[in-house]
Amino acid sequence: MAGDLSVEVHEGHPSERRQVRFDWSDTPAQWIPGDPFSSHVLNVLHLLLPTGERWFAASINLAKEQVKDPELREAIGPFIGQESWHAWAHTKVLEHLEEVGIDTAPYTERMDRAFKRVLGDHPSWPKFLQGWWMRRRLGAISAIEHFTAVLGHFALTSDAYDRYEADPVMADLFRWHAAEEVEHRSLVFDVHVAVGGRWSQRVSTMATTIPVLFGLWIIGANFMFKADPEIRGRIRFNLKEYRRAVREGKLPGLKVLFGTVPKYLKPGYNPVQEFDTQLALDYLARSPAAQAAAEAADSEQVADGGDVSFDGDLKELFREKDRKEMAWAYDLWSHEDVSKNADVILERVEKGDMPCDGPWSEEQVDLFRRCTEAGAPP
Repeated sequence: MAGDLSVEVHEGHPSERRQVRFDWSDTPAQWIPGDPFSSHVLNVLHLLLPTGERWFAASINLAKEQVKDPELREAIGPFIGQESWHAWAHTKVLEHLEEVGIDTAPYTERMDRAFKRVLGDHPSWPKFLQGWWMRRRLGAISAIEHFTAVLGHFALTSDAYDRYEADPVMADLFRWHAAEEVEHRSLVFDVHVAVGGRWSQRVSTMATTIPVLFGLWIIGANFMFKADPEIRGRIRFNLKEYRRAVREGKLPGLKVLFGTVPKYLKPGYNPVQEFDTQLALDYLARSPAAQAAAEAADSEQVADGGDVSFDGDLKELFREKDRKEMAWAYDLWSHEDVSKNADVILERVEKGDMPCDGPWSEEQVDLFRRCTEAGAPP
């Protein structure tokens, strides 16, 4: 049953995907009143996460076959589900930002191209190099997941959203995402270890991740300041405003961000030693969006889904050519893989960049969309 937290799950591993939805119709771009600086510094997450989370999910999926521990292998499914749903949820915010006059495509399209060029797969490489590259990417993702857990703990323990009357829908989005990052904080680290990742690799990937991640964040903040028609670049990222936001509890300070990095770099460390899963579960138990998702899942009410089956309907949408093209990420003829990655697949077919040789018809997209919204088909 969705939302049942009584199932025993390894500490630091996810329990389930929560298919939350948010109504953005009344949310302003500057969602912390009177504070465009803090609003847009946090809005950078919407720019970074859709591409990043999809990359996380695809990279973990590639490593899954090499994971022998049954509990860890089983936990990969909910992790991919959570990360892909994070990507979907933040993509919906980008669509809303476009509706209010902020075009984020110049930044996000550059992100997509950069990830494919720098961090993509290299099937032509020798097998031993492909294995090294898989572990290298997992090491980088483990470092990023360390920071998302740090940010998650900060979001769950700071009362600034409430004190400064931040938009409640955006606050719930960030806290829901924060809770799931804390919940699954050790999954990627554990997979990296399980497939032969070394301590030295985690150290080196952390060293490269810090400047890249926070460089992208500052560039993204300045992009948002320029793209927002209400301010049009009249402010830029600066230490004075950052320190003010830290004092007010709206943004994490440098001590919060980097204070646990020395622990991460020690041999024998595991992210499960940081933070508290119960803190995350407590918020998910009162999150309006998470509770609505749990109630919808528990009711098992399928709206407009019809008698659709995977083998009889959805599988027929994917040709053998499509299956081979996407085999690096998931198997389009596998009910389990399509169910876990349905929101990612839906986003791509809606955009028209999948299949690679031409978009689906509106009827095909609508069929897949209805099944995705209703839940996994039988």
